[in-house]
Amino acid sequence: MDRMNVLINQRLKALEDSEYKAFNKKIIPTKYEVLGVRMPALKKLAKEVSADPDVMAYLDNAEYTTYEHILLYGLVVGQLKKVSLDTVFHYLDPLILKFDNWAHVDTIVSSPQLFKKYPDELLVHFLPLKSHEGEFTKRTFVILLMDYFMDEGHIDIVLKHLPEVKQGQYYVDMAIAWAISVALVKFYDKAVLLLEQKAFSKFVQNKAIQKARESYRISPEVKDLLNGLKIR
Repeated sequence: MDRMNVLINQRLKALEDSEYKAFNKKIIPTKYEVLGVRMPALKKLAKEVSADPDVMAYLDNAEYTTYEHILLYGLVVGQLKKVSLDTVFHYLDPLILKFDNWAHVDTIVSSPQLFKKYPDELLVHFLPLKSHEGEFTKRTFVILLMDYFMDEGHIDIVLKHLPEVKQGQYYVDMAIAWAISVALVKFYDKAVLLLEQKAFSKFVQNKAIQKARESYRISPEVKDLLNGLKIR
């Protein structure tokens, strides 16, 4: 085993928290072993690893033995600065196929610093995930849309693709509902058209409305209108 992996295994072992492990195992369904390392500690370790001269050797030979190993790997890739976008894709693409829970997706998708600079390239590269059979690959696509395209210049792209993601898997449906609710808060006049058209399943539409109605940024009047768009 190379130096970096030995060091990382030692650090993760030292950071184990039994109470946090028990908490995580209740809210994160995963086939991987859970160590119980808190996110601030993982992010601090990722920053240290990304600054190590041997970081690329770590990425080429990393272990994926626990839930935290995958999180750490994704966070390290997200911290890389002096690399190309293709390099980030090279390391993230195989990692995405290892995701088996919502926390892997939501934490790692939001981490790459380069992604905000290249939205067009990002969409082209990850578009195949929209029709991938995997539950967490499709969720990855939806969270990418929400994290990097929910702005004035790209909202039409978001609203085009969301109804085209195959529904029927719980963590995909929850991600779509979450994204729609954010769109309703930020771009109500455009997003509400999809609800009026009933472009989503009953579960997704009603969950999106529920989430939007929980927002303090939507007026009581608009909340009443949204309530009328629930699929009964």
